[in-house]
Amino acid sequence: MAGWVRMVVGLCIALTAYGCIRVPEESWTVSHRSPSETRRQTAECPAAGLAPHALEAGAPAGVTPPRTGQPTALNAGGFRLLSWNIHKGRKGGWADDFRQFSRDSDVMILQEAYLTDSLKQMLHQAGYLWDMTAAFEYRQIDAGVLTAARTAPHFTCAFRETEPITRIPKSTLITRYPLSGTERELLVANMHAINFTTAASAFENQFDRLEGILAAYRGPLIVSGDLNTWNAGRMSRVRAMAERLGLSAVGFDPNRRSRFFGRHLDHVYYRGLSVVHAAATRVSTSDHNPLAVVFKLADEPAPGL
Repeated sequence: MAGWVRMVVGLCIALTAYGCIRVPEESWTVSHRSPSETRRQTAECPAAGLAPHALEAGAPAGVTPPRTGQPTALNAGGFRLLSWNIHKGRKGGWADDFRQFSRDSDVMILQEAYLTDSLKQMLHQAGYLWDMTAAFEYRQIDAGVLTAARTAPHFTCAFRETEPITRIPKSTLITRYPLSGTERELLVANMHAINFTTAASAFENQFDRLEGILAAYRGPLIVSGDLNTWNAGRMSRVRAMAERLGLSAVGFDPNRRSRFFGRHLDHVYYRGLSVVHAAATRVSTSDHNPLAVVFKLADEPAPGL
C-alpha cells in the first residue's frame, strides 16, 4: 500500500475511533427552500433508472416550496455552472473566494462540503436553494456533496458508496431542474468518486450504479464533480460511461484543473447543451481548482433524445 494511502487510512481510523467521524446507518439529505430547511432520509435513486415515471415519483417529499419571487427555471439561453471540491472550506481566504464564485454562478456543484452555519449563511445571502446529501458526520456536522441553484429542483435522489479501505462513504446527488421556455428539464449528477482503494472494483461499482441510474433518462444532462481519475484505468471507466450516455467532456484552455499523479481529477460532462465559455481558475483556498462553465440549451436535442 502506498505511503500516502497508509497515512490517510491511519488518520481516518484515528478520527473514527475518537468519535470525530460518524457514519450513520441511513443517509440523510438536507434541503433549503427559503425560508425553511428540511432534514429527511435520503430518497435512494431507483435501481431501474430514471425513467419518466420514476422522475415524477421523486419530488422531494416534505420539502417546503420556495417563496414567491424565486426564479422558477434556469435560463435555457445561458446559465453559469460552478463545479468545485471546496476541501471542507478550511483554508484561509476560502470564504472570500466562495462568495465571489457564488455571485457569478447559477448552479453550484460542490464536493467535500461541510454544512456549517457559515456555509449556510453564505448560500442564503447569495440567494441559493440547495440540497446536501451527507456521506458522514464530522464533529456532528454533515459532510458530503451539495448542489445549489437559483431555482428549486423538481426531483432529487442520491446514493452512497463506501470506501473499501477507510470505510468512509462518498455520496452522489442527482437533481433535476426546469429550463425556461421548454418542457425539457436538466438533470445534474454531482459525484465525489471513490478514492482510497488499491483495486478498481469499488470505483467501478460506483460508476456502474451511476450509469444504470442515468441510462433511461433522455433529456439534457450534466455529470460533474471530483471523479478521482488519478490513473488510466479510472479515466477509461469514466470515458466509457460518457460514450454510452452520449456525454461530451468540457475542455478548458488553459487547462488549470488540479492534478494528482499527473492526471486531472475534476470533470464536467454534458449532453443536450452547448458550451458558451469554460474556465478553470487557480486558487490557493482549496486543493482543487474550481471549474466554471456557461451552458445554453442546444438548439436541437441530442440524437435519440
